[in-house]
Amino acid sequence: MPVPSAYNDIGTGSELRDHIGWVWYEKKEFVPLRDRNMRHVLRFASVNYFAVVYVNSEKVTSHTGGHLPFEVDVSSQIKFGAENKFTVAVNNTLSWSTIPQGDFNYQKLAQRNISGRILSRLPDGAVKNVGNFDFFNYAGILRTVQLVKIPSIHIQNINIVADHTGSFFFETAANNLDGIQVEVKMFDGDSNQVFTTNQTKTEGKLENAKLWWPRGMGDPNLYTLEVSLISDGELVDIYRETFGFRTVTWSDSQIFINSKPFYCLGFGMHEDFELIGRGFNQAVMTKDLNLLEWMGGNCYRTTHYPYSEERMFENDRRGIAVIVETPAVGLKGFSKANNNLHIKMLTDMIDRDKNHPSVFAWSLANEPVTSKKESRAYFKTLVDTAHGIDRTRPVTTVYGPTNFDNDETADLMDFICVNRYYGWYIDMGYIPWINQSVYWDISLWRETFHKPIIVTEYGADSIPGLNQEPSVDFSEQYQNEVIQETHHAFDALHKDHTITGEMIWNFADFMTGMTTTRAVGNHKGVFTRSRQAKIAAYTLRNRYLKRFDQTQLEIWD
Repeated sequence: MPVPSAYNDIGTGSELRDHIGWVWYEKKEFVPLRDRNMRHVLRFASVNYFAVVYVNSEKVTSHTGGHLPFEVDVSSQIKFGAENKFTVAVNNTLSWSTIPQGDFNYQKLAQRNISGRILSRLPDGAVKNVGNFDFFNYAGILRTVQLVKIPSIHIQNINIVADHTGSFFFETAANNLDGIQVEVKMFDGDSNQVFTTNQTKTEGKLENAKLWWPRGMGDPNLYTLEVSLISDGELVDIYRETFGFRTVTWSDSQIFINSKPFYCLGFGMHEDFELIGRGFNQAVMTKDLNLLEWMGGNCYRTTHYPYSEERMFENDRRGIAVIVETPAVGLKGFSKANNNLHIKMLTDMIDRDKNHPSVFAWSLANEPVTSKKESRAYFKTLVDTAHGIDRTRPVTTVYGPTNFDNDETADLMDFICVNRYYGWYIDMGYIPWINQSVYWDISLWRETFHKPIIVTEYGADSIPGLNQEPSVDFSEQYQNEVIQETHHAFDALHKDHTITGEMIWNFADFMTGMTTTRAVGNHKGVFTRSRQAKIAAYTLRNRYLKRFDQTQLEIWD
């Protein structure tokens, strides 16, 4: 089985594709004797959903939840100068205690006596496990696995905050600094040293700092912080972290980057491709970001889970602004256990991505059922957690099943994201109604909560190559008309200072579970799953390119 990759589409039968429960990975690796004085850490970038890890048949750790990294020190389990066995058990089962959630039901057998035989409609042990979300539950070891050699004295963490005035703060942690000299250097994008200190925690200000800007607002200038640990004149560890001088602020109607208004021209996406499912692939990632730039986009949301670490560094380099989202999609249950797990995932997500200037906001969840009274206390703890860790970025939640008049949590957010599908899930076939419906709906969210609003999902399915005039549902023409009419509403909403961004759903077609409404997946992409443009891609590209230059956007009163 290749790693990284989801295992579901690698086989030849439905048994593996639709498997529920445990699978086992095993790999043997020789570790040389010369490395015996090094600390060895086994690091997984993403295993979905539950993982148990063994080294030489000894359990070393377990981890709950996909899409975020975890690691374990395996120095005492490694046999140096010998072959070592690494084993990972992975379980993809979802329930109401997991995030994301899912239904897990053993089916009733409905036994009956038929001609003297006791028969049931379903076989013994029949079970359904359906995730409460609209994408395929790809499972396995989805991202890279590394056996990392680390010196006994080593850097553990670096935290960097740098704003548009040139002010910066950094803090670095190591496992042991007794007798250790710390050397910190800062370099600009041309590798010129612009700052140095021997302190592990420092505030300072860089004159004439070159700022990090999103696409359409300026250049995405990056700096590098280099931290070295030196013992008796010998370098024992070194770590480099890129960052940018960038400030995110917000009013009751707009989001600002470096005190300039920012309007999101974006996408909802998925890490999804043929054969590999949600497995990381450098070529697919690069193609997706190249297409996003070709479209004139400047942002996206990591729907509906944190994306790969490699992708986050590419966002920084390219100037693509990102809302990073937890794996909490479609939450219906708000138990204390769920809340604790959600807080841990949120904390781990922020810790992983905190130094990326491209990350301008944290999304707590996508389309939770926050009309329930108990959701308010649940989300209050999440907002407080995010603000407690990171005061430099706003926090949002993406609303779908709730409305302006029944949501219990929207007032807690710094800005509001709304998903709406007029012309598709609502009033399919009534394209002339879309403009007024979208304007009415989003305006009422604005009038109720007085927060900045981004419409984070809208659109319609189209089967690639299905053409029909006059348009019908699932044709490329119908998808295009829904998008065009929605854009008329967006123009009016922006003119009225109601929205500060828009994101199409979806960037590309993606796989889902089988339902009567999904013909080999979800086809709301403006690109096919193989990344070929549909009619709607050119409509969206024309719109985004006309609005790409954001240097002249007005500050609303």
